[in-house]
Amino acid sequence: MAKITLLLNTRYTTKDKTYPLVIRVNHQGQRRMIPVGHSIPEKYWTGAELNKKHPDYRFILAAIDDKMSEIRRYLVDCQLNDKPVNMDMLASGQLSQSFTDYLRHRAAQYKDAKKIIMDRKVRRWATELEMAGGGNVYFDHLTPDFLRRLDQQMIDAGNVENTRNKKFKFLERFYNHAVREGLCKPPNPFAAHKIVVKPVKKDKLTQEQIAVLERLELATGPLNDARNLFLFSYYTKGQRFEVCVTLTRDKIQGDRIYFKTNKGNEFVSVLIHQRLQAILDQYRHLPGPLVFPWLKEIPAEKEKYINQVGSKNALVNLSLKVIGAMIGAPWLKFHDARHSFAYQLKQVTNNINIVQDALAHSSQATTKVYLKALEDDFLDKEMEKLYGK
Repeated sequence: MAKITLLLNTRYTTKDKTYPLVIRVNHQGQRRMIPVGHSIPEKYWTGAELNKKHPDYRFILAAIDDKMSEIRRYLVDCQLNDKPVNMDMLASGQLSQSFTDYLRHRAAQYKDAKKIIMDRKVRRWATELEMAGGGNVYFDHLTPDFLRRLDQQMIDAGNVENTRNKKFKFLERFYNHAVREGLCKPPNPFAAHKIVVKPVKKDKLTQEQIAVLERLELATGPLNDARNLFLFSYYTKGQRFEVCVTLTRDKIQGDRIYFKTNKGNEFVSVLIHQRLQAILDQYRHLPGPLVFPWLKEIPAEKEKYINQVGSKNALVNLSLKVIGAMIGAPWLKFHDARHSFAYQLKQVTNNINIVQDALAHSSQATTKVYLKALEDDFLDKEMEKLYGK
């Protein structure tokens, strides 16, 4: 336990020739001198305590007791909760806060706001931190050594460099939030932990593989439906899974399909060419408003909606893995339709703006500054180069 001593700091003299009272704290080789906030003439110092003859004895003694109580309360809290002692917090009047409790509090706020994905992510990060720390993790626990252990735990769990970097960046962001809320102090320990990221490898199909996929003879059922949904995404500017699987028939108007992207929240449309029409024709007989058979209905409750879309995405990817093995692409998954579209469109046009606009990357603000919005009828000419009329 730390040693706490009241001292008169005779090395420093104020203008009225008095000396400040300080509390010296020694703990495991570290020392802090904490001012009480009062200075007294040396004659009122007995060598160990304040002399009762000082005219403000009771007032100064109360200030000493208050400061001593703050220090002891912090030290006892550290001992009871098995937290490291942060000497800078000794006289702050604050007890060390739990970072994992803070994360779960923020997760609950996301859940109340119907931000289900963020709720799950933040709760998962809190659990990972507790696994690395063996229990509740306080802000004071976030030392370089602890972060190295957390990083190694992520490595052991199979997290690659880019995934680990992303998790640390998110934790850094929440630590900054806590600083602004007065729960902890800078500097942010996550900012000093560097992870070298590697270029992301995006799998894609060649035009030859797309042609093989189109000709593949599949019986009616999940494999055929997965192949059709993949090609539908590829034919519609690489629309994401959620957008495709929840497409309703009222979005097909005349010779166009109208989409609202789930990322970027933008509206885009696609001209229906022959290959796209051939896919739509296979599902004309289905009852209900949905174009494809993967969902019976769109759940109104957001968490149920996210669960069902995620579940169907996993099922489609299982089927695509089987199909991928047939065409020499055993890694195949649904999002590769988007990669394939972007890559192959770039091969038929030198205008990178067309690719950027076709993908509706509205979140890439820096790039969007340099882009001029293109009308869909102009994009149709570029689509014809890739799909044909």
